[in-house]
Amino acid sequence: MARYLIVFLFALGVASGAVTVQFDTSNPLVGPYPADAFTVADNAQITGKRLDMPLRNCDSSALLCAMLTLVNELDGFNVQPRMAVSFSGPVDTSTLRAGILFVALDNLVSGATELQQPGDVVAINQVSYDPATNTVYAKPDAALDQHRRYALIVTGAVQDMSGNPVSADPAFTACVQGSVSSGYCADLASALAGVNASSPIVGASIFTTQSATAWLESARGQLTSMPVVVHHPDGQYTFPFSNIAKLGVNFDTGSGNFSSFSLPIGSTEFSFFFSGLGSISFGSYLSPLLLTVDQTIDPIATGIGPTVPTPANEVAFHVYLPNTPEPAAGYPVVIFGHGFGDSSIGGPTVVAPVLAQAGFATVAINAVGSGFGPQSNLVITDNSGNNTTVLLGGRGIDLTGGGTIGPTDGCEILTPLPIGLRDCIRQTVVDLMQLVRVIQAGVDVNGDGQADLDPGHIYYAGQSFGSIYGTVLNAVEPSIRAAALNVGGGSVADIVRWSPGFSDTASTILTSQIPPLLPPGTPFSDNFPFRDQPVSINTPANSATQYYMELIEWLDNSGDPIPFAPHLHRATLAGVSAKPVLYQIARGDMTVPNPASSDWILDAGGANATWMFRADLVQQAFPGLLPEDPHTFLTPLSESNGTISLPSLTGLVIGTTAQGQIAGFFASDGATIPDLTQTAVGAYFEKPNPLPEDLGFSQTPQTNLTNRLLRRAAQKHVTEPRP
Repeated sequence: MARYLIVFLFALGVASGAVTVQFDTSNPLVGPYPADAFTVADNAQITGKRLDMPLRNCDSSALLCAMLTLVNELDGFNVQPRMAVSFSGPVDTSTLRAGILFVALDNLVSGATELQQPGDVVAINQVSYDPATNTVYAKPDAALDQHRRYALIVTGAVQDMSGNPVSADPAFTACVQGSVSSGYCADLASALAGVNASSPIVGASIFTTQSATAWLESARGQLTSMPVVVHHPDGQYTFPFSNIAKLGVNFDTGSGNFSSFSLPIGSTEFSFFFSGLGSISFGSYLSPLLLTVDQTIDPIATGIGPTVPTPANEVAFHVYLPNTPEPAAGYPVVIFGHGFGDSSIGGPTVVAPVLAQAGFATVAINAVGSGFGPQSNLVITDNSGNNTTVLLGGRGIDLTGGGTIGPTDGCEILTPLPIGLRDCIRQTVVDLMQLVRVIQAGVDVNGDGQADLDPGHIYYAGQSFGSIYGTVLNAVEPSIRAAALNVGGGSVADIVRWSPGFSDTASTILTSQIPPLLPPGTPFSDNFPFRDQPVSINTPANSATQYYMELIEWLDNSGDPIPFAPHLHRATLAGVSAKPVLYQIARGDMTVPNPASSDWILDAGGANATWMFRADLVQQAFPGLLPEDPHTFLTPLSESNGTISLPSLTGLVIGTTAQGQIAGFFASDGATIPDLTQTAVGAYFEKPNPLPEDLGFSQTPQTNLTNRLLRRAAQKHVTEPRP
């Protein structure tokens, strides 16, 4: 990154434009913001700070006060903060990008692997301007380090509407040129003394990013000394595929009700699809439970970290073994992370056959809140018509007391505080790290008296939500050799704001408050811009809604893929080596939209390891052949009237080709990514350059109908994973 020379330029007479950069260390709405003026000292935190945001409008907005109260438990700001700078009058928005920037200061953790060095500059992007308040909002153009101090700089390169440079607020000049020897103003003056800008500095703040990975790093460290306990069901728990006629899935939807579908393994078409699989085996293991009864995790100071309890949480797993002879060290194994609304018996079952043909075993668990209720089960019918029932370990919970359990109940937390998927992800990652320990300890999968999985060759593949929590897992878990992440993205807040299938979630949060943050019945829209687009012009309502989305994203940092993505290979965490990662995305993805995927990949530094399925080209060539939303191209099976069906031949070849790329990537131990342009459907895959920064789809009536059907399906069961 570019460095600025050390020259400190500002004075009352340097810039004399009529419009000033407003400066107020008591009001975050004035800014510049973020600012450590809104923190207090706290030695229990890694950064030595804790947020102290003013609680305002508590009588009129209980949600805002509650969210800020939770923010005030954190040890720093969002690692991709939404900055705000307000002016005393209108400014020329075309000059904003040239005149506002972030400058890296010191990292507060000694020895941390870093994205930036002191003096490095990060530009702004995704810029909005609210003419009603003359305030500019923007995000950093690159990932910021956690637990690092940054300066937010405003220079005279920002011009007013007459072309004059904006000038310093007298309050800012007094702050940094005064005789104050301690406190925020002294820290700000000291920081700016080491910053150079090509134009006079006329406004600034300093702020500290939070320690986003600390909780999971602490949990990982404690897991290494935890006992490994594995159980198998009573009776038969290993079933050869050669003797399976049908798999019947019964999802526990609560109150003794079930939603069911069947998979006719023994039929001609499915026996071909599942060739390569030798057997399926079932078991469970104990994992520490850190969730409270309301499916959340209590806040704790980052310098203390969680106390991981003795494992007592029974997590069901099943393993697909290949039909090839077992290697002496056991089969290399792929942990497959399923999507949102899917389960351990969904996506993993579809991908396991291709992985098995490459010699890999596949193991899967239900993520927290997935698989419906605890009585969900699999009925295995053999070729003689005998049935065996095995529990699938559904982890859905009826939190509302309404007597029903949906496909994500117990994971997505929207009330009383919209913390989304954060704690669901953190608990799931703890469970997966414990699964790695189970494999390393040597697990007898099929009851033959020996360990069947190679503890030295553990890989991870995830789809959608599985790629989201898979990003977090792979950043903190050192024993996974390589990862393949399909249709992931972040932040989760960005996915919600841009996906037509999830915008109702945002609307529900905002319209259900008293008073409503959006008028009831109003579709969600916050005018938040994509990267590298012209400055968007906000209404005050847009600005307020963006602020709430920022708070949600900020609260989610400790369980969101964006803060963890840089630690996959760019800036690895302590004890974790950089690992090879394959990224797969779909053009025009309506569930995890392309801009969210691109942001995630750019933060990870994975652009050169990304392949994109050109669903738009397939739709042009063969209208209606594939689903309108290409999100599930990796797992193309569909369900109708309780029966799973194979897709069109084109859809099947596209899905198995993408699966084959993952298998080939792991077969090379992550050294080589197979070139899909040399396959039968190579015309529909490419390495995108640049990564897409627009949606690639339009909101047509057909699109809205499709998403209504998807949401209706989610109320029963979902066979096509969502994030």
